[in-house]
Amino acid sequence: MISSYRLGDLVLLHLSEWEKNEILCEYPQSIGSKYIIKKREHCDIGNIDLITQIVMDNIEKYSHLLPKNITESTVIHLRLGDVIAGNEWHEKCKRPLNTGYLKSLVAEDMNPKYVIGKCFFAKTSSKNYEECISASNEYLNNVITELRAEYFDSGNADIDLYCAVKSKIFIQGKGYFSKLIVEIRKRLNLYCI
Repeated sequence: MISSYRLGDLVLLHLSEWEKNEILCEYPQSIGSKYIIKKREHCDIGNIDLITQIVMDNIEKYSHLLPKNITESTVIHLRLGDVIAGNEWHEKCKRPLNTGYLKSLVAEDMNPKYVIGKCFFAKTSSKNYEECISASNEYLNNVITELRAEYFDSGNADIDLYCAVKSKIFIQGKGYFSKLIVEIRKRLNLYCI
């Protein structure tokens, strides 16, 4: 339930060498591990340029795991888990977007819609896991129902990232994972809300 894989934090913030080594050990085949290794080899490459290159070098290898109509779809990222009902300041400032607001963003959108995101807890998260999971499930179900969307549950943050990058439109949620997707899509001149 608790994960050290914080890809947005890795690229957009600063993780310690210990945290980077933890990613390398626990997720050796991940985008994050590839990023850490390449960054150590080529520290002169900008973070977003490097992660975009890694994503583009690997995305087609995993495209068979994505919805078949992903390039004609709208993908909405939801930050779930600790931010839903956690008590820490960093959780409170990342509370998810209001369902009504999300609905207004897609009011005229006729594309198929997919929601990505899962309950995420880091070591620094509040420990009221059951409350957060219950509230996350309720929020997710409300969003899916109100937006007439489908939940794309890949079970893997890298696959979710590929899904968001390949989509026609991406709607940003809260947190650094969502911000990372936006930055990659900007580099590729892809539309984001």
